[in-house]
Amino acid sequence: MKQILVTGGAGYIGSHTCIELLNEGYEVVIIDNFYNSSEKVLKIIKELSGKKFKFYKGDIRDKEILRKIFSENDIYGVIHFAGLKAVGESVEKPIEYYDNNINGSIKLIEVMREF
Repeated sequence: MKQILVTGGAGYIGSHTCIELLNEGYEVVIIDNFYNSSEKVLKIIKELSGKKFKFYKGDIRDKEILRKIFSENDIYGVIHFAGLKAVGESVEKPIEYYDNNINGSIKLIEVMREF
């Protein structure tokens, strides 16, 4: 079965995507650091889909956890939702947003290329 990694899978859009993927028969692997989400969402995903999935608590800027995910799973594709998006907060914390959204994406892509 094809495994799909969903970054930010416990967020609003990510969680809905995970439910749809699970309902379509894909195996889902989620990574989330719960910056703008909650562990409760994982239970809801399982309840609504009736399916199991793998979860890793972590940050996409951490290449070691990304390498762990890719080495422990047969990832076929990645759907990347682990981005910060609050306009007001982004004005207050532009460096943090840049670090997460740009550097995090680059690190994810670098590890994807390794595997």
